Amino acid sequence: MPPTTPVPAAQYLRMSTEHQQYSLDNQAEAIQRYAEGNGFVVVKTYADAGKSGLVLKRRTGLTQLLQDVVSGGQGYRAILVYDVSRWGRFQDADEAAHYEFLCKRAGIHVHYCAEPFANDDTISSSILKALKRSMAAEYSRELGVKVYAGKKRVVQLGFRVGGEAGYGLRRMLLSADGKRKQKLAHGERKSLLTDRVILVPGPKREVECVRLMFRMGLRKCYRAIADELNARGIPHLRGKPWNGDRVHSVLTNPKYTGCNVWGRTSAKLRSRQRRTERERWVLSPTTFEPLIDQRTFDRVQAAHYNHRIPIPDAVLLEKLRGVLASVGKLSAPIMRRLPGVPDPTTYIHHFGSLRRAFELVGYRLTSREFGISEQLRRRRQLQEILIAQIGSLFPDQIRVRFERNRPMFILEDGASTMPMTICQCYRTRVQRLLRWALRVPFVDQHRTTLICLSNETGDGFEGFYILHGVEIGTRYNITEEKDPLLQRGQRLNGLADLRTVQQSLVQGAEQSAESVPPGI
Repeated sequence: MPPTTPVPAAQYLRMSTEHQQYSLDNQAEAIQRYAEGNGFVVVKTYADAGKSGLVLKRRTGLTQLLQDVVSGGQGYRAILVYDVSRWGRFQDADEAAHYEFLCKRAGIHVHYCAEPFANDDTISSSILKALKRSMAAEYSRELGVKVYAGKKRVVQLGFRVGGEAGYGLRRMLLSADGKRKQKLAHGERKSLLTDRVILVPGPKREVECVRLMFRMGLRKCYRAIADELNARGIPHLRGKPWNGDRVHSVLTNPKYTGCNVWGRTSAKLRSRQRRTERERWVLSPTTFEPLIDQRTFDRVQAAHYNHRIPIPDAVLLEKLRGVLASVGKLSAPIMRRLPGVPDPTTYIHHFGSLRRAFELVGYRLTSREFGISEQLRRRRQLQEILIAQIGSLFPDQIRVRFERNRPMFILEDGASTMPMTICQCYRTRVQRLLRWALRVPFVDQHRTTLICLSNETGDGFEGFYILHGVEIGTRYNITEEKDPLLQRGQRLNGLADLRTVQQSLVQGAEQSAESVPPGI
């Protein structure tokens, strides 16, 4: 009798951070044994490493699997999964069943290799599978309750759990016996389970800025405080500009009085983050060294009490309709410019996005407007990345100031300024040639300017140039890296050369000016 041809199958692997038994290698080994014993051969692998099984979002492996199954032509006739919980711990068992049904409708059967039952659509297997799905969801709910209780106890003991320290504060690592070990930088985490974290005052300039904000908070609104800080050249963390939300997060947080606070927001079981009532916050007073006293904090809260009253969605949409009726179109800059209109971030918090809020009042962004909005978003991301990199390279030599939301680097002498211009990359319509759009404000045409060429994907930089005096008008299209305009400046090998190149260009320009005979 001729041997049976193995059935081609795909395997799906998922691991969160639960147990070693669920490592991707262990799952793949168990699936391989199942395949050899049941006449399958694995021809493709989909994997989600370090991903929660509560929701489909961010599970690129399972998302790609479902897309391949629905589109057809995937090259396999079965899907092998370690067990029901690896398919997902969806809180609604019907969601897990729906994704499996999509595979079944396409003629691809799902096999759970480590389960004691065969997924053969019999009554017994259907009951067991439904029970397993409910057990997987219940496991996540029980684990969430235990984690919440554990974190609550740690907070009440006076230790910090999760999240950044915030402006004006830093995280200090403590050993198990309470001795201070070191300050944790941005992105760093403790390495030992027995270590703890507390908050300590940050750099002196940030501490002074926090106290200044609370003094201004007695007589100014959040947006006015942000505008004044930006005008003074005082940046937020990692060089970001201040806005109303960032000022609000400082002036309303009890941690600046030395209080350990946790649970101001909640996002249990991967649900949408929402603010919790103050009565449900976990508080441990007088735990850390305070930056401001309790009396000042209470006075600022009383002064801004009306600002914390939630605005109904209907009122927000009515204001948006008024803007549309008077201006004829909607955009974030228009909303920020008009008095009495809530900040765009308020609409994002209420409706998920500005685009959704615009659609609710009957205004749809054109494809061109949406493209411009996406370009601005990418531009802001690149700007924040660049400011953070320069700030880390020159912490004492260069600081940033924002003029009308434009970054301006202030050099160490305090008198010299260097604007930054990000040139977006694009291709011409006919010949598909690379170009960079240079937009130089009129006031910057005679300044030493940092020109940053973005890459084609818009998530990084192709090169950096420093030009002394860009006298080409406000608009120019850079054709290539050998463009005549760029040849007038100097290319940086890296951002670390920024200060050296800038000084040499300025000195060269001054010498050239001095060498010109009088009267010419």
